[in-house]
Amino acid sequence: MSKMKLMLLSGACALAVGATTGAQAAATKVYGGGSSLISVYMVQAFNCYGNPQQLIIRSPLSLKTINPFNYTGTKGTPQDCASEHVVTNASLFYDSASSGVGIAGIFSHDPSSTAPNGYGDIDPNTGGEQDMPAISFGMSDAGLSSTDVGFYNNGNDDQGPTNTCTVKEQNVCVVAPGETAHPPTTYPNPAQSYGALVQFPVSVDPIAFAYDPTYKKVTSADGTTTTSYHFNIKFAHADGSGGLRLDKTAYCTIFNGIAAGNPITNWNDSRLKALNGGTSLMDPTDPDPSDWNNNGVTLQIAGRGDSSGTTSIFTRHLARVCGTTGINLPNNQYADGATTLPVSLQGGTFDGTNATGVVVGKFTLATGSGNLAKYVAFTAIPGAGQTLKQGNMAYIGADFVAPANEINGTNAFNLNSADLKNESNKWVAATGANAASAFGSIAPPQSNANGKYDGSGCANASAHCRAHPYDWVEPVSKTSLLAAPTGKTAYPVVGTTNVLLYTCYHNAKVASTVKKFFTWYIKNDVVQEVPDGLLTKNGLASLPTSWRTAINETFLTNGSGLNLTIDKSGAGVCTGVNGG
Repeated sequence: MSKMKLMLLSGACALAVGATTGAQAAATKVYGGGSSLISVYMVQAFNCYGNPQQLIIRSPLSLKTINPFNYTGTKGTPQDCASEHVVTNASLFYDSASSGVGIAGIFSHDPSSTAPNGYGDIDPNTGGEQDMPAISFGMSDAGLSSTDVGFYNNGNDDQGPTNTCTVKEQNVCVVAPGETAHPPTTYPNPAQSYGALVQFPVSVDPIAFAYDPTYKKVTSADGTTTTSYHFNIKFAHADGSGGLRLDKTAYCTIFNGIAAGNPITNWNDSRLKALNGGTSLMDPTDPDPSDWNNNGVTLQIAGRGDSSGTTSIFTRHLARVCGTTGINLPNNQYADGATTLPVSLQGGTFDGTNATGVVVGKFTLATGSGNLAKYVAFTAIPGAGQTLKQGNMAYIGADFVAPANEINGTNAFNLNSADLKNESNKWVAATGANAASAFGSIAPPQSNANGKYDGSGCANASAHCRAHPYDWVEPVSKTSLLAAPTGKTAYPVVGTTNVLLYTCYHNAKVASTVKKFFTWYIKNDVVQEVPDGLLTKNGLASLPTSWRTAINETFLTNGSGLNLTIDKSGAGVCTGVNGG
C-alpha cells in the first residue's frame, strides 16, 4: 500500500492511501454531531482524517454520502481524500441534528432515542433502535454563555433531583455535584462526570441571505418545453452566484415580515428596484410584464424551526441593527439573539417534501439547513400549459450557496446570495474572506498578539480568561462584537461554529482520537490553507493563526499549564471521573 507523508503533531504521521476492511472494523469510533451549518464540511474533514463515513441527517432520518475533499493547494502536501486518509484506525461520525441537539448531547451524554432533545436513531437501514453508543463531541453555532457553563458545572435542577427544573439547558436538566440523577428527568452533573468543559471555535461562518435566481417557469401547451425566467440582477457576481443588494432597512423590513409597518412581501417592491440600481428585477425576456407589475412574485421568508445556532447568529445581528441600537425599525421583533425565531413571526412548516400552513410575511419553518435550502430552491416543474412562480428567501450558512456548494456536493439547490451593505457602507458578499475580516479584530483570551499564553489579566470570574469556556466564543447577545462587525470589508452576519468537548474520556482510544483529530484540524493546510483549504473552498473562513496557537497550547498540548487538555479517565485531572 503506497503512502505519502504529512506532518502531524510534533512528528510525522503516515497518510495511508485506502484502508483494508479489517482495519476499518477495528477502528476506534467517535460519535457526535449538532450544527447542521458545519455538518457537510466537518464530515469532509473527518473523512480526510479517518475512514470515510456518511453524514447522518434528521427529518427525515437518512444517510448522505458527502463529496470527498480534494486538496490541491501549493502551500501544503496535496491530499485527495477520496483515497488518502491520515489514519485508517479511526472513524468519526457526524449527526446533523441542530446546534441545540449538539449542546443537549454534551450535557446529558445520553444518545438514546428517548433523551430530551436527543439524537435518536442513526441508522435508517436497520430495524429497531440504532442509537450512538456514546457522545464524544458536540458542535454548535451558538456559543455557551457563563450561565450555560454554570449549569454544566453546578447543575440546574433547582438544588434537588426531585424538584422541578424550571430553567433547562436545551430541555436537559442536570443535577448538582453529589446529587443522585434520575434519567430521563435529571442527568448526572457533567463537570463531575466528564471533567471541565472545553469550548472553542472551529470555523468563521458567514450567514447568507439566499434565494433561487429563477422566479418563474412556464411549460408549453404540449408539455415539451419549460422556459425559466430569472431575476434581473444589475450588480451580479462575475461567477453568477448572486448580487441582489440589500441594505439594513431592506433586510430588517423583509425579515420582520408582517410585523413591519410597511412590509416587503413581493419582489416587485419599489424598494428592491431602487437597491438594484433603479432597474426592475423582472427578467427582460419575461413576455408578461403586466403580470410582474400587477402581481409580481411573492417574497416568502423561511427559517429554522429547530433550536439552531444559525438562527442565533441571524437574530443576534437583527436585534443589533434593526432595533434601537440600529435603524430603529418600528415594531422590530428581534429583542436579542436567540436560537429560535420570534414566536410572532413563525408561520407554516416544510417537512422536506410539503409546505403546510404558509403565511405570507411569516417564516415557513424547516428543520436543518438541508431542508431549508430545499424549500428555497425552485425545483418544481409546471405541467403542460401551466406557470409556476416562486420567490422564497432564507438565512442559511454560505456553504449551501453557490459557489461553495459546488465543492461540498450540495449544488442541487442552485441558490444565490444577496450582497449586504456593511457598517462601512460597502456592499459585501457572503464569502469566507469577508467573514474573516469581520472576525479579525477579536483575540483569543489571555493571549499576546501571536496567540501565546499571557497569564496576566485573569483576576476574577468576570475577567477574560482561558479557563472560562464562555470566553472562547462570542455571546449570542446583541452586545457581541460580531453582532455588527466594523471591518472595512466585513460581512455583517457572521458567527463561529464551536466544538464542545470533555476533558475526561473513559475510553483512552476515543480521547486519543479526538485530541489527534483536532490537532490535525487546526494545524493542517488541507483544512486551514487560504485559498485552497477545505474551509475556504466551502465558503467559510479558517481561524486566524493566533487562535489556532491558543487552542493548541490550551486544549491539545497543555502549553498554558491550565490542565484543560483532552484526557482519559484516571490520568491527571480526570482521576476518579467517569469520563465521556
